[in-house]
Amino acid sequence: MTDGSAWPPGWFPDPTGQHDHRWWDGAAWTAHVADAGIASTDPLPEPGPGPAPGRPAPPRPAQGPSDGMSVAALAVAIGSLVLAFVPGFGLVLPVAAIVLAVLGRSRIRRSGGSGDGIAIAGLVTGIVGLVLALVVTAFTALLLLTFQDSGGDLALAVTQYITCLETGTAVECQAAFEESLARITE
Repeated sequence: MTDGSAWPPGWFPDPTGQHDHRWWDGAAWTAHVADAGIASTDPLPEPGPGPAPGRPAPPRPAQGPSDGMSVAALAVAIGSLVLAFVPGFGLVLPVAAIVLAVLGRSRIRRSGGSGDGIAIAGLVTGIVGLVLALVVTAFTALLLLTFQDSGGDLALAVTQYITCLETGTAVECQAAFEESLARITE
């Protein structure tokens, strides 16, 4: 498609770069321009280096909607931030978001579509969610190991503390809990 007349009339990115869009009448660029959705007129500048008058370069089609896989990657990544606080299970969504983002970026590069920024946002958010989920899962595993290593004494001390709070004062229960912890750590 080297002949600009093959393109249908429409608004396209301004080839001069001075405005957001310029009207292509099907044969030539016109003086009709638009910036941020507000139409006005601005005559084309004097021809300089570039396409010869009457044979402008074909306009680039306006960008279509963002790639669906990229949008899904960002949505899953945002959800992963919420579920990152669920040990173990919180690791699933960030990995899915990262995979979707990488696949979305690959599709965009192959097709020339739009949505690369959304895919990158999904990728970064997915990585943040994965790191957060790893920290929460590791902390939870460490906490469970601590309970297990104490031979159940720590779990018993916590249970006694909670039971004490139902009948005693917070100060009494705190003191009893600290004594239990001291015996466990000796």
